[in-house]
Amino acid sequence: MSSITDRARTKAALVPGGQVPIARRQLLGEPAKLVVALLAVAAAVALVLLLTGLRRGLGEQATVYLDHQPAVLVGQAGTRDFLSQTSVLDEALAGRVQRVAGVDDAAPISEGYAMLSLHGKRVLALLVGYDPGRRGGPWRLAEGRAPRAFGEVVVDDVLAAEHGLAVGTRLRFRGEALTVVGRSRGTSGFMTPLAFTTRETANALNEQPQTATFLLVTPVAGISPAELVGRIEAAVPGVAAHLRDELAARDRDLFVGAFSGPLAAMIAIAAAVAILVIAITVYSATRDRAREYATLKAIGLSRRALLRLVSFQAGALAVAGTALGVGFALAGAAVVAVLAPKYLIALTVSDALWMAVAAFIFALLAALAPARYLDRLDPATAFRR
Repeated sequence: MSSITDRARTKAALVPGGQVPIARRQLLGEPAKLVVALLAVAAAVALVLLLTGLRRGLGEQATVYLDHQPAVLVGQAGTRDFLSQTSVLDEALAGRVQRVAGVDDAAPISEGYAMLSLHGKRVLALLVGYDPGRRGGPWRLAEGRAPRAFGEVVVDDVLAAEHGLAVGTRLRFRGEALTVVGRSRGTSGFMTPLAFTTRETANALNEQPQTATFLLVTPVAGISPAELVGRIEAAVPGVAAHLRDELAARDRDLFVGAFSGPLAAMIAIAAAVAILVIAITVYSATRDRAREYATLKAIGLSRRALLRLVSFQAGALAVAGTALGVGFALAGAAVVAVLAPKYLIALTVSDALWMAVAAFIFALLAALAPARYLDRLDPATAFRR
């Protein structure tokens, strides 16, 4: 009876969580290999997170202007998106939309692409003209003030830093001189940074006086944006009313869709690398310690306990590597923000959690190969030279 009790105690002491932490000792037994494995997993995880963040950042940059506007936009009939289609409205329509029940404000804007001449280079920007004191202008200034008079412009802070534009700088667009009166922050759009001027200036540059491209419609409190869209289209012929979020989704699909495929493929490759690193590390460590595992089987350690042992090592490697990879990704995003601020890497907590869960699950799956090897291992191996 005592021999059975002693054997049970020995088995309990050898399993993960028992008195002798074998899994931890095996992981820490060769620090150099462990460090290399952790760095490899962390690098793969960081690459996955950075590519995922870049993909999301491209989408956020494509819709950075719309994301700061009211819930409903009105354009010319037939328009489907904000950035690529031409919309021309008679500015008198703003008054008619304003009178629709449920409309609190209908602010006209005139937006279009502008090829700016900056220090001998031609730079594409999205020029937005708005009426001073109304919606549509820069939502955050890094320096200077908003445009108030003809010929004044606010340029994106990243664009200004890249080309040495300061308050008071004069630049040219379509033969006209524009004076920089401010620099806006958070307006670095996807490939096309934002610039803001008065609608009078934008219409004159575009040679389309008394027009607007879109109306920014703010609903009255308590009125749903979807309901207001239907009211506007029923009351004002010749226009198309859209929910802001629907326009933003179409713009993201249009401008970011071409990059989604390659980025998704790169993310999948990086994830596969992380899985392979975990699998190879766990498998090689298991083979290297074959005699140790044979000894454990010889003294009666069960198949289930051996599987837990290997799974614990794989899971620990995945969790620690993921945590280190998240740190690498945050550091990489910070470096990109300093060295190349025009590229946005938008990391989220959900990305890190998703990566941690995925790495843990894949680590457990990767542990199946060495577990099968252990299951076939002959305990007599422990007694061979």
